[in-house]
Amino acid sequence: ADRERPGSSRMAARSPAAAKSLYRRILRAHERYLPYEMRELGTTYVRSEFKLHKSVSKEDQLNQFFGAWEDYLDQILVTARAQESLSSGAMDDKRNSGGSSVFDFGKELPSDIELSDEQVEQLRNLEEETKKAH
Repeated sequence: ADRERPGSSRMAARSPAAAKSLYRRILRAHERYLPYEMRELGTTYVRSEFKLHKSVSKEDQLNQFFGAWEDYLDQILVTARAQESLSSGAMDDKRNSGGSSVFDFGKELPSDIELSDEQVEQLRNLEEETKKAH
């Protein structure tokens, strides 16, 4: 999502204020829209990631980090709007052959995605934390 929104950290110079704004918008979206069982894990993960990236200064890493979190926030907001439209009767719940729809939080990883060993380990840790939460 390369579109630039007013107030978007993509338009700012990746300042601490822009990072804090994005962080707060994500936490607010979690609080307002995520189901309880997803909210706690998601919020813990967001806090951890933003804390780890506080000291990053390389522009390409910052762009990738902020871009991924902006996309994540967009996905939550799109899903929340779709759910609101569904509950108001403005939309029907049409699911695709895989059983997912715009009404579900999260999205499938592409089958051709290549992950580093560190990313695979991070996914395993996230899976274990998810299992502990339930």
